[in-house]
Amino acid sequence: MENNEHKLPSNGTRHDGQAGYTKQARHTRQTGHTEHTGQAASIRYPDARSDPDRRSLAPSEALKAAEYPLRPTVKQMNVRSLWELLFTHRTLTVMVLLFLLAIRLPHIGDSPFGYDSWRQSDTEAMARNFVERRFNVLYPQLNYQGPMPNYAQLELQITTFLIAILYKLFGYSYIAARIVPVAFFIGSAWFVYRIAARRYSAAAALFALLLYGLLPLNLLYSRAIMPESAALFFYTGAFYWFSEWIAKEKRSLLLAAALFTSLAICEKIPTMFVCVPMLAMVIAKYRGGVFKRLELWGFALLSLLPPYVYYAWLGTLAESTFVSGIASKHIVPRFATAAWSSEARQFFATEIPKAFTWTGLVVAAAGLVLLLVRRRDFPLLIWTLAIAAELATIVAVIRFPYYMIFAGPLIALLSAGVLELWITLSRDPNRRRRGGNGRGFSNRSRLAAGLCAVAVLAVISAESYRQVAPVIGIQNDELIRQAEVVERLTEPDDLIVTGTDDPSLLNASHRAGWRVTNSIPGDTVAELDYFVREGAVYFVPLKGYIDGDPDGLLRRTLEERYPKLEAGSEHYIYKLR
Repeated sequence: MENNEHKLPSNGTRHDGQAGYTKQARHTRQTGHTEHTGQAASIRYPDARSDPDRRSLAPSEALKAAEYPLRPTVKQMNVRSLWELLFTHRTLTVMVLLFLLAIRLPHIGDSPFGYDSWRQSDTEAMARNFVERRFNVLYPQLNYQGPMPNYAQLELQITTFLIAILYKLFGYSYIAARIVPVAFFIGSAWFVYRIAARRYSAAAALFALLLYGLLPLNLLYSRAIMPESAALFFYTGAFYWFSEWIAKEKRSLLLAAALFTSLAICEKIPTMFVCVPMLAMVIAKYRGGVFKRLELWGFALLSLLPPYVYYAWLGTLAESTFVSGIASKHIVPRFATAAWSSEARQFFATEIPKAFTWTGLVVAAAGLVLLLVRRRDFPLLIWTLAIAAELATIVAVIRFPYYMIFAGPLIALLSAGVLELWITLSRDPNRRRRGGNGRGFSNRSRLAAGLCAVAVLAVISAESYRQVAPVIGIQNDELIRQAEVVERLTEPDDLIVTGTDDPSLLNASHRAGWRVTNSIPGDTVAELDYFVREGAVYFVPLKGYIDGDPDGLLRRTLEERYPKLEAGSEHYIYKLR
């Protein structure tokens, strides 16, 4: 008879003629226990004569039993094995993502007329205009600067078009409007996790994921009806896919990186700074031969040409000049000096700690120091320098907090590096204090690292709650009531003039028209006459308030010339024709 023992795998299998591991595995399957006598296990191995149901295993079955460790039965499973089965790393990752989703659901049905009402209501209004006027993602329309259509030179309307699709399917709902950016943010969180997992341990990657989702700026704007979440998704995805291509050199990965980079720039031009660490990575990989790589020229073409064509074409179509050429009108003339202005310094000193918390900034700064000292992971270092350049050249000019959101992934990744160092030190045998078993100090260090990570996340959570809680759920009730009066007293196609520079009242009223002080600044009466000639039917102050009329001249003119509707209410309007 042929001896099959030499065919058994060397992993965990004895070759002393007893086939110990195979018999033990077989016996465990049959009896659920082994007997231990002396130094070795004595295996009680019944044969078929004593128990007909327990026949000898065939060689193939023995081989299979040796290769695949047996899972414990329910009776054999203790608390630890149950915990390990239920809470695998993959399960924990999904649980963290679900947690980040859950903390964004309170007040998910709020209107856009809360924080950053201007930007949120513009986004929601464009989604409605897709539904009611022209269902084409390439033709975004705003409600101000006259009668429709009011095409505007804005980012590619991925967020608004997806909201419009949901509106068509389920009707108008602010829940649908907010769930789109929330979903994009969860996608960006997954990319941040994957970037961290490639560079650090699994525990550090989970730490980065949680910290990224808990930062106050991310909590606020991941649920805002704005394109920032979509831009974050494509921005982090671009870096992830390009890093994967650097490691594996599969063209499909490079194509995915080009697609994500192009869409990121189409969503927000500042995301172009992600190309800086990409360039550093390819120079480090190919040195002087980088310009000879045809696939990299193709990547650059696919990444940069579509955004250029889109913005250039939309500039020729745009009728609403208010948002056209923001880069050329505002950023380019001041980008070299804006960072040194007192306004920029005050803005950064106030808003950066509010956006990322002092704790998050301190831990991220420690991570940046580690990068410099250890001279490793230079793509993150170059990415950090690129973000610093974006803050100095763009955010210093625009000075809106949500423009800082592209620093969020770096804050999380740099902070994860601190936890990774602690874990590495706790596993270093040269740094252990030898105790009775030589492992006590290492175990305590790992426990301390875990407790410190929990403490950091707890403090950041508390700081985030303090920043976000007073803002989430707050609505501009006066504006909403004024808009309800407009909708009740006017027709959908009536052109209106709002007494506010902020277009939120126009958007809340679901009407097109004008805002005061934007057509003929400095001459309120001449501007009113212009509105009437152009077809304005109603003038709508906000609870009687009018921008740009400190001496009350425009109000007196309205009172003298035009009848007041809802005169007995605080939310009245004037009929112009």
